[in-house]
Amino acid sequence: MINPVIIKGNKEGIRLIIAPEAKFSEIKKELNKKLQNTRHYYAKQIPIDITFDGKILTEDEKGDILELLRDKGLNIKYKEIKVIETKEKENNFTNLQSDKDGLFYVGNLKNGQSIDAVTSIIIVGNIEQGASVTSEGNIIIIGELNGYAKAGSKGKKDAFVYNVY
Repeated sequence: MINPVIIKGNKEGIRLIIAPEAKFSEIKKELNKKLQNTRHYYAKQIPIDITFDGKILTEDEKGDILELLRDKGLNIKYKEIKVIETKEKENNFTNLQSDKDGLFYVGNLKNGQSIDAVTSIIIVGNIEQGASVTSEGNIIIIGELNGYAKAGSKGKKDAFVYNVY
């Protein structure tokens, strides 16, 4: 498995990207490890928002994570937790986010990686040689297409691949 949790900072606060297949014990262990020596950095920070992406967590699990973050010195401003449910395939893409009408993937697909989408997908990044994307709907690629892309994989005749580079 790729990292069970990735920490990304943004202007609103911290975004925790959690692999959908990760066990809660792995998530806590990885967070604890990543925040081990960061208490001095967060000690004087203003209250920050925390957002969760990926795995759907229970309220108790969210509370446990927030408690862990507070124990590590983060000044958490907890109003509402935004959850973006990710649809991930065998390659454990943490950049793959779902919308009711389709998927978005931000990042490059490397040789050997593939996405098989059941809806339309927009990819902001390159599809390198040896990588592939198939979709039952449309595919829009904002980046280089050096790999394989097939839209309408289940026979949808009007599906298309559109590449902007």
